[in-house]
Order: sequence, then structure tokens, then C-alpha cells
Amino acid sequence: MDEFDVTTKLWPTGELLDLGTDSNNVTVPSTFNRHASNFESSMDGKTQYQFLFWDTGRHITNKRHVRWNFSVGGWGVWTATRWYGIPPGPGRPGPTDIRVDPFSIGGNTVMTGTAIDPTAVGSHIPAGAYPFNGSDRDINPALGPVDVVAKHTLNGLEFAGWQRLVWGGDDTTEFLETDAGPAPGSSGFFESAGSSPFHVNQNQSAILLAAYGNSVSSGGLKPIIDFIREMEKTVGMPISRVDPPPDDIRRLQQILVQRLLAETRPGQTVATDFQRFIDTAKTMNKDELTRARQSVQTSLDLGKTAIGVLDAQIKVRG
Repeated sequence: MDEFDVTTKLWPTGELLDLGTDSNNVTVPSTFNRHASNFESSMDGKTQYQFLFWDTGRHITNKRHVRWNFSVGGWGVWTATRWYGIPPGPGRPGPTDIRVDPFSIGGNTVMTGTAIDPTAVGSHIPAGAYPFNGSDRDINPALGPVDVVAKHTLNGLEFAGWQRLVWGGDDTTEFLETDAGPAPGSSGFFESAGSSPFHVNQNQSAILLAAYGNSVSSGGLKPIIDFIREMEKTVGMPISRVDPPPDDIRRLQQILVQRLLAETRPGQTVATDFQRFIDTAKTMNKDELTRARQSVQTSLDLGKTAIGVLDAQIKVRG
């Protein structure tokens, strides 16, 4: 017997809000409808929370009404979470910048590191606008219009799309979720959306979620294939299906080395994540430990690839 659970969390801390129990046994086919209210109050009535988004268990949406159609089953426990925050008000000014937080759909949590890729093709951030106030998650919109591009991968997960957060969400239509398609935990369960630029006008504030889903495959040809596909889409550089000329090979090697170095640069998120895993391993459940190990292994494999490419170039230069 499968189970469908609905929980409520506080943005951005992830603190569970006690709004009652919503746990349901599932037999397929089944349909569940849930409508998130605009406002919720704390148990003591002193704090008011306002809706921001749903983590449906597979997607992120700011629609307040979600319908789940389960026709496959066999996945065990499916958890959906409605996220609320403390809205701006007296003594709580609203945002005055472009805030970008990376979010793990499967982990149902804010991720470490930054999702912003200021050097990516399609990115446009005015000089001096990033990082803003010392934060690598914030961009100053006062210096000009911004096109922010998300990192294709972060902490071993692939980018799955943008979601702009609006207080109160969208109460006009419903979002339809389903368990059809790839099974939970398998490759492709979370749809990949690519990392298209998100445009924000000058002097316009925004709260953005950069959602991340599927785990990045390590080893084999997939990282190279993904890289080539990305080059074709974002740079417009056609990659020959036959042997490319030497100049193209050298150009691809140079770009690949730069990308690998950027992903593994000391002092950024890799070392921080390793230390976080060491510090929190005893508090993780089995699923969290498995995801953390996969993230570490992906980083190690990427580092080995970078070392191999660099060693090869060292030998070429004698």
C-alpha cells in the first residue's frame, strides 16, 4: 500500500509547521486535490504565514491548487509540501534585490552554494551588481536590467527550471501532478528545463527559485555528451558527427578545462559541502546519506577527470 502525505514548511529555514496531519493510503488509480490557503497562523496565533509555493514531490509550482493523479503506484511514500513564509510588513521590508536560492525538489530543501552562473552564455549582469552586499545569491537590480542564468549542475543535481516566488501564489488555475513516466529515484523522474536566462527589469526586485532535480550521472560519456549538447544549444557551435577538425578539438578542450576548474575551484562550494556532510552525517536519514554520498562521489569523479585532462596537457608541454 502506497502513502500520500502533505506537510507544511517555513521558507527558507525548512522548519516544519504544525498544521495538522494529512496522511492518506493510496490505491491506484487515485486522485487527490489540495488547496493551500493564502494565509496560515502559528499555533499561538502570534505569527502569520503566507503561501509561496508547492513542492509537489516532482515539480515546483506557485499554484495554490494542485491535483495529483496516481495511476502507477509502487513508490512507497509520496510527500508533497506547501511552503509558507513570513510576508513583508511593518518592520519587515520587502526585497530590494534579485534573490536566487537553489532548491532541491527531491530533498525538499534549500541547497548550499549559489545557482547563479555569471559567466554563462546568455547571462547579463551589470558590472558591480554581483555579488550584492557580499552575497553570491543576490544581484543589485539598480544598476541595469539582468538576465540571470542558472548553473547546469549544482551539488550533483541537474537544473530543473525557474520559479518566481510571489506572496500568495497563483490562485487562478490548478497544477496537475502525476506519477506516470520514470519511477521516483530513477533517471529522468524530475524534468530537466535547461538553464535559459531569467530576465528581470532594472530596479525590479525578484525572489527566484532555481530548482534542481535528477542526479548527475558520473563516469562514462554522459558528462561529455551533455557538455557537447550544451555547447550546441547555448553557443550555437555545431559539433560534427564525424571527426572534428583539430582546432575544434583544442577549442573544446580549453572550454572543458575551464568548466571543470570552475566547478572544482577551492574555496567555493565543494569544500564547504564536504565539511557540511562530515558535520551532519550523524543526523541524516538513510535517503539523505545516500544522496550526500552520491553528491560527494560526483565531485570526486569530476576532480579525477580534471586531473586527467590537466596531466595530459602537462605531458604535451613537456
